[in-house]
Amino acid sequence: MTEQTRRATRLVRIRELLVKRGNVSCAELASELGYSQRTIQRDIAALESELGVPLEYEGRRWKLMPGAKLVFGPVRLTLQEARAVYFATRLMLRSADERDPDGVSALEKVADALPGGLAGHMRRTVVEYGRLPSNSAYIESLRRLTEAWAANHTATISYRSASHANARTTDIDPYLLDHTQSGTYVFGYSSEHREVRSFKVDRILEVLVTQREFEPGDVEHIAEQLRRSWGGVVLGEEHHEVQIDFSASVASRIRESYWHPSQQLDDLPGGGVRLCVNLPSLLEITPWVRGWGPEAVVVGPQALRDEIASSLKAAAANYQRA
Repeated sequence: MTEQTRRATRLVRIRELLVKRGNVSCAELASELGYSQRTIQRDIAALESELGVPLEYEGRRWKLMPGAKLVFGPVRLTLQEARAVYFATRLMLRSADERDPDGVSALEKVADALPGGLAGHMRRTVVEYGRLPSNSAYIESLRRLTEAWAANHTATISYRSASHANARTTDIDPYLLDHTQSGTYVFGYSSEHREVRSFKVDRILEVLVTQREFEPGDVEHIAEQLRRSWGGVVLGEEHHEVQIDFSASVASRIRESYWHPSQQLDDLPGGGVRLCVNLPSLLEITPWVRGWGPEAVVVGPQALRDEIASSLKAAAANYQRA
């Protein structure tokens, strides 16, 4: 390995550590990378002067300048890895209902790095993404939440929940940002509610990133809760044993898909199939079951069975009146 290659590798690693840890000392970098502090000091100077990485020196520690817009290093993909990225992009597009200019820009860069055939398909996806309606308020909220999330800084948000007409304000420590089929959500500790809550970004009216740092809570536990929910949005500690019988006409569709980590499939007489899942909430699965119409029958719990029966009866009544 040439000295030039070793230097480039160090610069990339130093920047990664700055992003990951927030702040580091020359002594820590020297110890971790196996070089002298003098070499590390020259590398930090090169990051600033040659690569334009905005840094601050405070308390004998280096950190990225607050609000700095970083451009991260190149990623090299094999053909099969590129195909996986393309699939993920198509899936994201299907659940997006508004244009994200940062997402469009990122996909354009990915397309430029892909092999010819895949690049054309990715650029077609970029065009589709660019045709979605724009929502500047949503993008501004998402950008500020991203800054707070990445820096472990508390954010003050003004939001309008689905159940309240008036806007409310709370401080939130953003633990997770996630994009689901029902929208983009931020999950974190809310000072108003004194517990971890989820907030749909579309309903957030304003975000102010404070300089107050927080220690992330048990993010793995929160992620596990979301993984157990049906749609990846609802946090809860309840346990609902859900059983749904599907007719033979849709049984193959149920069998061929992975619906939930807890799922169990049991064959029924006549070619049908029973889907069993354990959920922390019934909120997200209710409209999904309703969408199967007469092909799905809820066996339990009774609360879900009653809700589906009532809503389908009301829908049928609407058609009878028409």
